Amino acid sequence: MIKPASIAGYCASIFIALVVAAAFWGLAEQAQVLSWSAFNDPYLWRVLRFSIWQALLSASLACIGGVAIARAWFYLQPKSINWQLRLANLCFVSPVILVVLGCVGSFGINGFWQQLSPFSWKLYGLPGILIAHCFLNMPLIARYCYLQYNDIPASYWRQAKQLGFSQSRSWQIIEWPMLRSRLAGLFGLVFLLCFGSFTVVLALGGGPKSTTLEVAIYQALRYDFDPLFAMQCAVLQLLIAVSLGWLLLGREQQEAKRIQQNILVQHQLSKTQRRLHQAVVLGYYLFIGSILLGIFSPLSQLNWQQLPWDKWLSGIGWSLLIALQSTLWVVILGGAILWQYSSNVVKQRRMLAGRGQELLASIMLLAPAMVITTGLFFLLISRADINAYTAPLVALINALMSLPFFIRSLKPALSDAIKQYAKLNQSLDLPAISQLHLIYWPLIRRPLALAISLCMVLSLGDMGVIALIGSVDVVTLPLLLYQQLSTYQYALASATGLIMLLLCTVIFYLLELTLGRHHVKHL
Repeated sequence: MIKPASIAGYCASIFIALVVAAAFWGLAEQAQVLSWSAFNDPYLWRVLRFSIWQALLSASLACIGGVAIARAWFYLQPKSINWQLRLANLCFVSPVILVVLGCVGSFGINGFWQQLSPFSWKLYGLPGILIAHCFLNMPLIARYCYLQYNDIPASYWRQAKQLGFSQSRSWQIIEWPMLRSRLAGLFGLVFLLCFGSFTVVLALGGGPKSTTLEVAIYQALRYDFDPLFAMQCAVLQLLIAVSLGWLLLGREQQEAKRIQQNILVQHQLSKTQRRLHQAVVLGYYLFIGSILLGIFSPLSQLNWQQLPWDKWLSGIGWSLLIALQSTLWVVILGGAILWQYSSNVVKQRRMLAGRGQELLASIMLLAPAMVITTGLFFLLISRADINAYTAPLVALINALMSLPFFIRSLKPALSDAIKQYAKLNQSLDLPAISQLHLIYWPLIRRPLALAISLCMVLSLGDMGVIALIGSVDVVTLPLLLYQQLSTYQYALASATGLIMLLLCTVIFYLLELTLGRHHVKHL
């Protein structure tokens, strides 16, 4: 007899598969006019070369910087390391358009760094893309590599100390062999994220010379309405992303869940080594602080008497509406998949279908959002008024983009809770509702609050999907901010960015206050 948990999990997986199949159907309809000769377009291959080149450079710089920061954290062991790890997570989930605004405000032609520097440089193009991608991904790599450092057994360090290893020798014998397997997966993940980057390249690319496949799809559909060229870009991007994603998932290892305090070793550093590590950390926070300061630096030029309150209120309304719909989709789909997963853990079953469901839930890491959006766009445009489906479609695609983060945020806490209390529940023979209410809910409510907050912020800050299929009537805050940036209204863009940050902060605070807080009942 099929259990309700299995029914829910399979229904969620079938729904995701149908959405993806519909997108591929829309692409296949356009592929009827596609031939190999259509790929003999010099501009298409130039776009592909730049897409790969900027992703390789971005991933390489992020990995080099991330490893250097993680190494400095490990050797210095600052007291504020927990806050620094949280900041690394916040950088990764920051609304991308705000990062673009920060890059312009700090490194642009009117930015404070150019005003302080005796020489000028060009931000738009490859330099701006690399700066933004490093801000988004370097802290993530630093966090994961620091956790990997803490997994190195203390006996290794004691033996290295007894043998008199220098830091370079310790790196060669101990650190690099422990890091390289994790770093290979991180490099692949960052490469995929940068390869499918849209907002950064659209805003900081600076022209056709610095265009990626995602931006080329957007331009082909939004400006030229050239479905054939958009289809060519979508096919190339899908093939490359799926191939690299398959290699990435094959090398993926389980993440270290916590920092083990018993393996921390106090390293004896020379004055030069300590200053070098401190300089790395100082440079890292100077870079992060510059981007954050660049978001608000144009506020001093704002005309406070002429503020677009109507546009802001409309943007807040549409952003919240789409984010709430997207979060509802994530909770329904992710909850159903996790329900089936928890049922399998209780029964100590390891089903191949569970692995397939997890891969299906991570479909947006393999098939980029612009590819799925393009397929659904082709499917709907010939059958219905796409403007009527703008908000629901954007919410659904944003939900599929957030689903992997939701599942991976809740899965460790859910697994630990089940393994700890499964035998107790069986011995007490508690009903499922009582188990959820009395045992599991207090343990997963805080991770659930964080997961929902991340999903809402990711949806609220996304601009790629709404930029492609959005209409004049549906303008979210990220799209409004991009419009202000593209018309050089930096002060208004900074004010819009401040509103976005306040909105994200309120979302995190309210969910932590209501859902994430433990309520103690006094008897």
